[in-house]
Amino acid sequence: MKVNVFLRTSLLILALMPLILPGCVHSTSRISIYDRFLVSSDNTITDIVTGLQWKVGPNKDFDWYDAWIWIENLGGNWRMPTHDELEQLYTASITTLTWGPFDNSGWLVWSVDFGRRNMSFLFCFIPYDVFRGSHMGVSTGQRVFAVLSPPGYWINAQRTFRSLNLCGFLLSRLYSG
Repeated sequence: MKVNVFLRTSLLILALMPLILPGCVHSTSRISIYDRFLVSSDNTITDIVTGLQWKVGPNKDFDWYDAWIWIENLGGNWRMPTHDELEQLYTASITTLTWGPFDNSGWLVWSVDFGRRNMSFLFCFIPYDVFRGSHMGVSTGQRVFAVLSPPGYWINAQRTFRSLNLCGFLLSRLYSG
């Protein structure tokens, strides 16, 4: 009798596996950048994985102070992204080869790095760049992105982390901020 129940339960689980596993097997990095990032009519880019909203600055070189001024002029709660938030874009295949909705002709984007004394950091979007982050003396190719966190960002991120963790995702790949 116990063997029969075990056998039926095992068969049921095996039958349901194709319905359960697809959500756990596919990582968020496999989502096409054109499916992951939605562009609204006002050119706000929404990342459906993190919930962050992005604005790409004018396609011209910015120094650190001009980048801050551009973001401040957007108003609202727009802010400069952290290094980790830009790393998420890079991990999602946003690079100088595939800017997608973040299209521009630069290769560095200003960010805040709270681990640095002056907090300024240029994140490099060149694929396989061995000097990632050490381009501080470069005066060309510097761009600015602004980011906006949605209401309840931390609560939603924690829920997402818990559900993805059940499927074996590394949480640091999705958000490490």
